[in-house]
Amino acid sequence: MSKFYNYKNELVIFLLSFLSLIYSFFLNEDGTGGGARGDFEVTYGFILALQKNLLANPTEWTLVHTPLHFFILSLITRLIDNTYILRFLFCIFSISIPVIFYLIISKSHKKNKKKENFLLISSCIFFIPSFRYTSIWCNDLITSIFFFLISIYFFKKWEIKRKKNIDKYLLLQIIFLVLATYTRQYFAVFFIYFLNEYYKVLNFKNFVQLFGICIFSSIPVFFYTYKFPELLTGQHISIGAINYFLLGNPAIMFATIFPIIAINFLYKKISYKKILVPCLASFFLIYILSLNFNGTNWKGGGINYLLSQKLFHNNIYFYFCSFFTISIFIYLIAENKDNLIILTTLIFMFFSYQVYQRYYDPMFFIIFFLIVKTKLTEIFYRKKSASYLLLLYYFLFYIGTISKLIYKL
Repeated sequence: MSKFYNYKNELVIFLLSFLSLIYSFFLNEDGTGGGARGDFEVTYGFILALQKNLLANPTEWTLVHTPLHFFILSLITRLIDNTYILRFLFCIFSISIPVIFYLIISKSHKKNKKKENFLLISSCIFFIPSFRYTSIWCNDLITSIFFFLISIYFFKKWEIKRKKNIDKYLLLQIIFLVLATYTRQYFAVFFIYFLNEYYKVLNFKNFVQLFGICIFSSIPVFFYTYKFPELLTGQHISIGAINYFLLGNPAIMFATIFPIIAINFLYKKISYKKILVPCLASFFLIYILSLNFNGTNWKGGGINYLLSQKLFHNNIYFYFCSFFTISIFIYLIAENKDNLIILTTLIFMFFSYQVYQRYYDPMFFIIFFLIVKTKLTEIFYRKKSASYLLLLYYFLFYIGTISKLIYKL
């Protein structure tokens, strides 16, 4: 009981954050343009079609994601045919994401007894706009991240003992990453990171067996993509998009990484000398990429590209966001070489002209705290004030988004 009173205020904040999401549900809250609501209304027809035919063509409902989320909903809707109740139950289910995140982060840092800090960090997820809209409108983003988080949970369990043979935690990690991939195909890129981690520990025979399991598990995705090639061609993938996504994807991630770095600077946890070389390398790269960039009719860069156009009527702020993120990524790789694969994967995972903010939110937040190996997260585990500042940032970011302030400029 005494432990509860030690962090009751933070527990209340976590619960109030969840209740704010429920309140937003009754307001039918959505992003600008009604994208989440529109996705649900369009794809609900696909959910009903799956009740009759498990191989119904998803592209008839403009859907270009692998269908596990919709398969699951097609089963649920046999019992619950009221879309309002369905959405409400799904919204309640979405609390599982910050809860699982809290469980992972608290078990991964047992030496740090300040569980109230973990609650505050977990509460931030409730105010990530993409998380709120997709929770309210029953989106497959939530289901895919749910499976992805459970996958990370079992990876952390395996990481404690790092056995050289294939154990139950390793298999469960692969199974849930497969389920995330069956929900949104782009989660398949994270097999690169996890297989690399397993390769460092497993003996060769066991690694080959594990690799074979991964290949076998991918057969349904290959079959589904073969049957409905729009799952690949509908992603607007092109080699000509290289400078667009190399600028746009880091600019999107700026919204997540900026407050983390700013708070570390505030507490003097980053050495200016160590950031100088990454900044110079990033500046050179951004300059080269900007030489052949034309954002007319481009669907990428997220909120920061939009801000750059609305506030300054040019690309300077957008370039700064990309520069900032890439500088920090280089810094993180210099800090720990193990970060190279996961950070490179994050930049290259959407090789497309069309990349939205929600593709990275809240996925990048989760990856930064749970997978990236860095001391930059330590301040949030040790200083309650730092965790409160991070939560304040996300709350203000959410208020700015829901007020649609950017469109009133």
